[in-house]
Amino acid sequence: MRVRRRVAIALWATCAFVTWNVLFDRHVANAAMEFTRDQVVRYQQGMATASIDVEFSPRVREAAWLAWLWTTPIFLAGVLSIYFSFRRLE
Repeated sequence: MRVRRRVAIALWATCAFVTWNVLFDRHVANAAMEFTRDQVVRYQQGMATASIDVEFSPRVREAAWLAWLWTTPIFLAGVLSIYFSFRRLE
């Protein structure tokens, strides 16, 4: 029974990990396109371009935060469902 529980938790953890990676990658890709577009507009207007640390790094942090906001409930739902389903079987 313990092996099944561990396998089930590992599968939910894998699902959460994949979800985090997909969401993070998508948000970072969107942030990169927005950053690039903003830099092109600034360059065309003759303005100084912004530093990647100032403009892009906060967007990456936000992407990580948004990915965690979705991943945490998925993992918690999985662990709780495993806990209650295996509790009935014992």
